[in-house]
Amino acid sequence: MKIMTKYLLGIIFIILACVNFANAQTSPTVQVVDTATQIRIPTGMKKTCLRGPDTLDNSETCPIVNADGLDFWALSYVDNRVGMAIVAYDPSGNVVSIIEKTGSRYVWGITLDAVQQTISFQGQSNAAIVLTWADLHVPQMTNNGTAANYVLWPTSTAGQASWTDGVKNYGTAAPFGNGANQLLDPNVEHSAGKPLCADKNQPWFNFANVTISSPYLIITCILPPAPNQPTYNAAMNRLLDAAVNNHSLMSALRSASTDEQLIAAAASKGYTITSADIAQSRGQTAALTGGTSPHFKRILTVASANCGANGQPPCSQCTKEVCVYFPFNFCCIKESCACEQSRYSCNSGLSINTNGICTAPQTCASNQICKAFVVFQEYNDNGTVANGVCESWLNKQNCEKGIPNNALSAYEVIFSNGKAYYKSTHTLVNTWTGSPNRETLYVIDARDTRIYLVNVDGRYIQVRGSANCVGQTIPEGDSTANCAKPRLTTHAGILMGSIAGLPSPNSEPGSTAQQTIKVIGAGTIQVINGDIQWITNDSGHFKPTQENLKNSIAAFKAAGFPNFPPLGDCTYDLQPVAGKTGVYRQNADSTQHCEL
Repeated sequence: MKIMTKYLLGIIFIILACVNFANAQTSPTVQVVDTATQIRIPTGMKKTCLRGPDTLDNSETCPIVNADGLDFWALSYVDNRVGMAIVAYDPSGNVVSIIEKTGSRYVWGITLDAVQQTISFQGQSNAAIVLTWADLHVPQMTNNGTAANYVLWPTSTAGQASWTDGVKNYGTAAPFGNGANQLLDPNVEHSAGKPLCADKNQPWFNFANVTISSPYLIITCILPPAPNQPTYNAAMNRLLDAAVNNHSLMSALRSASTDEQLIAAAASKGYTITSADIAQSRGQTAALTGGTSPHFKRILTVASANCGANGQPPCSQCTKEVCVYFPFNFCCIKESCACEQSRYSCNSGLSINTNGICTAPQTCASNQICKAFVVFQEYNDNGTVANGVCESWLNKQNCEKGIPNNALSAYEVIFSNGKAYYKSTHTLVNTWTGSPNRETLYVIDARDTRIYLVNVDGRYIQVRGSANCVGQTIPEGDSTANCAKPRLTTHAGILMGSIAGLPSPNSEPGSTAQQTIKVIGAGTIQVINGDIQWITNDSGHFKPTQENLKNSIAAFKAAGFPNFPPLGDCTYDLQPVAGKTGVYRQNADSTQHCEL
């Protein structure tokens, strides 16, 4: 098997942590504590707990999560970025983990989903950050573990700084920055990790490199193997002892990927090991040379009678697996594999729905369009996965896509005396004017034949009801284009919130989760003072045909707008739209029409 020594220490402590956690895992619980509770707060963070999603009033209590003896606090940032740091504290008050996530800030509530095994940290404007229970796995010296995490942070992000755990400084003071001989220089980090782990009586260690924007140094302190272990190898142990004291040697060992490279890396720093030393440390596993291991990046398919069928979870397939053999005998782990990337699939003809279950496609009536869309490509509200629309469509770094489920009714249209009104306010519908980018999108929901009209400004929506900016309130009827975090939509995004039940405190489905949206028709429409002027089938998402456009016209007529073609002889006059293949437009007629 290929020796992945470039992951030498990094992977092994993860493996050990997972093994130990699996043996001792308990379900997380949510607790409410006094906001004044004293905790060590890393530089650049603050403790802000609100009374609710729509207020900036500070709460006297904070919700936290407890898992396997660790308390997880949702801290915010002093620069008020839209993000949280989920910071874990051990019973001694040490910071042992920091999980940084964007999408929400200022926690007010935490909910657990025991079925999906997720934790939702709810913040301002009901935006949320979702973690899995697995995210809470932190190496600790329990149940015969050999590794434990600790976190250091800079005493200052300007001028001279040291690494600190909030009680004691470690390493050498240096200018804050990531250049040579500055605080974020790996050599300086190394000099801080060594004394920290020595204080913990765990002299071997590894650390994760940090950045200017996230200057939090996670260090894993590791116990060396005991001399009486059956495969203990003195030469290999000396090499690791030396690496702890020599950053360049540690880096050289981590870069090796074969036995030969490991021997050469040690020799380049004046340490001699042989193939026999490696083989003895490896135990009974044979050594390999520079070839690629059959266990590296192999495809593993996990299939059984309990997955892949209708109503069952999908079968998993590992598409990238990293297998690590650790030759230095930490504890009892000699060889382990971890899947880095997976994909999930259902039996032929089935797709994964938003609940992560294989579902048979529903039949589609002849007068409908039924299309499956990836949920979070069409709807990424409430802190769910980013899908690139902000950057690719708007050249913005922050936006939300889709009409929230609880705001959709504000866009429903009814007809009275032949004119279109918004049902919720009984005000006449008018298509936006003043810009060639402004138009009205329509969709006709096949579930109940309700008609929804949404004014858009390019991709930005017109505010109606609670479909406002995210974290910011602008007047009813305005465009979200100038919002700090604007809202935008597509034809599919109009209904996705209600189809998938979003937003709500639910777990985030996988990136392949799809949902089928059924419509009678979709396209663009122009309305002036409630009177429809024309209608098209211009929807790139649903791609309606001419027949679908006729169905849409029939739906509008049935809803109460009779003054629509076809004319007296019941023939259509569908005119192609220049520059748009397959797009047709039908003008209204106020004097002649026929009943369908």
